[in-house]
Amino acid sequence: MAGNRENEHKSTYCHIMKRGPWRAVHFDWHFGVDQPEKERKGLITERLEIRSMAEKLNFTIYPSAKNILQTRNLTKPDFLRELHRFKELCASEPCGCILMTISSHGEIVKTDDQGGSESFEIFEDNILTHQDSSAFSRDDSRVPVREIIEVFRDRKLKPIPKIFFIQACRAEENSTTDVDTGIRVGYRQENEFQYQGYSAGFSYRIGSHVWKVLQMTLKEILAQVPVIGPVNLLHWLKETNNRLAKSEEYEIDDIEYKPLLSICHTLTRNIIFDTNNN
Repeated sequence: MAGNRENEHKSTYCHIMKRGPWRAVHFDWHFGVDQPEKERKGLITERLEIRSMAEKLNFTIYPSAKNILQTRNLTKPDFLRELHRFKELCASEPCGCILMTISSHGEIVKTDDQGGSESFEIFEDNILTHQDSSAFSRDDSRVPVREIIEVFRDRKLKPIPKIFFIQACRAEENSTTDVDTGIRVGYRQENEFQYQGYSAGFSYRIGSHVWKVLQMTLKEILAQVPVIGPVNLLHWLKETNNRLAKSEEYEIDDIEYKPLLSICHTLTRNIIFDTNNN
């Protein structure tokens, strides 16, 4: 038994994840604000799918279902304030794993700080929030993915596995600061985060195609749990990409593409969701 525990500590985060409840938060934005809430079917569908996934994995969801507006359609200051509030909850209360999901639009823009280099340019992934009425520029609605992840670099949270699922579809109009479609952009490796590419999987009525496939894949894996054991995060993501790669191609502005997860991580062990032991 001692040998099994030692192997578990070396190969998985399970012993850390047993320290407390697993906590999840979801932020989403609807940019057609002229439409009444009841017509935002895609947004509502996505949140229900994400909540379903989190509940199946036994995450405690913040905020409660009756307070969803607390994390919906926020301005940048309100988003960062709510993000820090969730982080403080995880740092001050028992917590074994953190899951953060985001549904928004996004931009990849050239950074102001180019590090003094003349041989290459530095670009950065951003999500978009709602524009603050008191803001003066579009920059006041952008939040770099780097900044979101930095919030969770808290000493108290250091050993806890953190997972970021970020869907931030590109707008169809490219600005001069955007990276052109088709250019592969390097990014700093952080924990685990996902995002879709140019306009990938967008549907006003049914929500993101990728969120739906992610949920369907998890459902199928859980149906096999007595056979294959607990859910391995990277296996789940790999199976999702396998299914996405086999799906039909989409076309926007005469560009054909397949929506796939872009996976970036610094994991040194496996994240295993043992839903029977949480």
